[in-house]
Amino acid sequence: MSDWEDFKTKCPSCANNLPIYWVHASDNYHEKINKDGDIKCNNSSCYYYNHPTFIMEWRFKCGKHGDYRQSNKDNVWAALGMVSSIQHLSQAERAKLFKRINEYAG
Repeated sequence: MSDWEDFKTKCPSCANNLPIYWVHASDNYHEKINKDGDIKCNNSSCYYYNHPTFIMEWRFKCGKHGDYRQSNKDNVWAALGMVSSIQHLSQAERAKLFKRINEYAG
């Protein structure tokens, strides 16, 4: 399995459960995610291609809300649960990711 996969999931910012392929608004390229919850743009000339950042640092806009919203820990965990590489994490890896999410959530 690749370290990165297409980021197709529900909205990490709200209760909208419709899974979609997320795109980076600045260039309209698909986003990728890894098992650590880091997201990058799939455009090799984009800053975020070489500098992936944690999902909790991103804002998301979906069909349920027209503005960009910060991820919250409940919705982000549900969104990550739909990502193939994260579904297959060991219990220790899940605990590490959960701790990382909670650190951002305050």
